[in-house]
Order: sequence, then structure tokens, then C-alpha cells
Amino acid sequence: MQLLLSISIGFVVYIINFHTTLALPPNYDDVSKDNTHFNEETPTLENSQPSAKFNPEHIGGYYQGDMIIPDKISRGAAHRPLWQRWPSGIIPYDITSSISANHSQLIVDAVRRMENLTRIGNVQCIRFRPKTSSDEIFITIRNGTGCSAHVGYRQNYILNRTVTLMHTPRATCMRTGIIQHALLHVLGFFHEQSRPDRDDYVSIQWNNIRNGTQFNFQKYSLTDIDTLNTSYDYGSVMHYEADAFSSNGLPTIRATRNASAVLGQRIGMSPIDILEVQRYYRCDRTSSSIAIRTNTILISSIIIIEIV
Repeated sequence: MQLLLSISIGFVVYIINFHTTLALPPNYDDVSKDNTHFNEETPTLENSQPSAKFNPEHIGGYYQGDMIIPDKISRGAAHRPLWQRWPSGIIPYDITSSISANHSQLIVDAVRRMENLTRIGNVQCIRFRPKTSSDEIFITIRNGTGCSAHVGYRQNYILNRTVTLMHTPRATCMRTGIIQHALLHVLGFFHEQSRPDRDDYVSIQWNNIRNGTQFNFQKYSLTDIDTLNTSYDYGSVMHYEADAFSSNGLPTIRATRNASAVLGQRIGMSPIDILEVQRYYRCDRTSSSIAIRTNTILISSIIIIEIV
């Protein structure tokens, strides 16, 4: 992947640390000070990853477990058609009464973090706001079965655009990273492990995949998907966990370029997740606060900088 942005040594060190320890972005805590009110359990690698035995992201019965896509729409993530992108990056939403007040606040907090993490200077890249009576197209966030979301905007799609976030004693979608995962689907993004170049970075262990679920590991073609000139991201919040859809508890996905990589974190957006939103919604082109000075190639925890 090539990242075109000015980068300091400190940020380089941070990127390396993220891919080796999955630390939160440096401004993550700052973002939460003014915008978060819900006391969520402190996220760690262990508690951020869903259980393969009962992962609420996989039980909705949708494409790849949690993506609601009309059959006539080609499936690819960020999707190439521009109509997947929400106009002006504005996403109206309605949180139904099936979501408790505390969980509603957690959702709003997760949204505010996404907005602030993707902001470039004074340029707000995306904005979620409560729907008004004049909004014909909006997302409905509700409690239900599993964690799932409609993918992208799709102007001519007439059915409701829903985000389902289950919360039961057995399993919950009410975690910041899971909420952000679902909302990245809403923004038009698909799963990381289905990228066209995934075989250069991971090995799919087909013999360990539960019978009848192999289709969830479909790889997209370059005609279906726009990788936005980013590298494969083991640390993406959009990546499956290592034992997704496992039939025997053994890994179904192995990282081949970094044996210590932890797949499927649900702490929150990775630096590359953030960059992809900025690029897909084109806010990285509108701000003078980012000086394009270097070509940076990032592969897992290895960074090479070429000065231009």
C-alpha cells in the first residue's frame, strides 16, 4: 500500500505499535473526553474479539454474516460505484426504542469517535446526525438478531436501511468496535479479508471452515473493489477473527507475513481504517492541513519511507 501523507517519526513508531500491540490511536482518548458518557468495559484484545462459538456478527444469516446487500448488487469493499458513498458524508440515523438509553449513548459515543478520528483539521469527513422529517433516506438502528448492517447508500434502494445491534445475556453487539464495524458497512466498506490481494497476506484454512459457510470467505476481484491504495490491514476493525466460522476451534485464517498478528480486533478503527474513510469520502483532498511529502509503504509492522 502507498500512503500519501506527511508523517513524523513518532507517528511511524505509533503505526508499528498498533500493528504489534493494537494500541488505540493517539487521539482516541482525547476524542472521548468531550463526547463519551457511557462507561464501557475497558477494551483489550481478549475481550474485544467475539467468540467463534457464538459470534453475533455471524448469526444474522446475511452475506458474510453481517452485510445486507440486495442480490442484484455486485458485492465488493469500499465498493467502486460512487452511489455507495453517502452524499456529503452525512448519514441521518434513527435509534429505535428497542435500544436502551445507555446503549443509545454508547452508539452515539462510537459515532462521535468515528467523526473525530476521521476529521482532518477543520474538515469533517463524515457526520452522523439524527434524522429529520425531511430525510427520505436514513438508517434505522435497532435491537434484533445478530449484528448486521446495510452496506452503502444506494439511492434507488427502496427498503429500510437497518443496523441491527443485538444485546442479550448470551452475546452483545454493544461494544465500540462492533458498532464501528457495523457503521463502516453503512459507509460502504466490506470485510478486509476478502480483498483481492488477501492471499498475499493470509492463508484460508478451508479444512477448518464449518460446512456450508465457505462462501463467507469469497475473495473479491479488482473489478468489484477499490482498495483505495492502502495495504492489507491485519489490525482492521473490518477483519474476521482468526477462527471465524471454525468447525473445530482451529484457525480458519492465518496471517502469513506476521505470525504474531491478532486478527479480528473490535477495539476500534485502525489507522488504515481511518485513512480509508478519509480517502473514500475525499476529505483528504480538501484540506491543506496534510502536506503530501512522502510515499510510505506499510506492510504489517514493517514501514519503508521513500522521500520524494
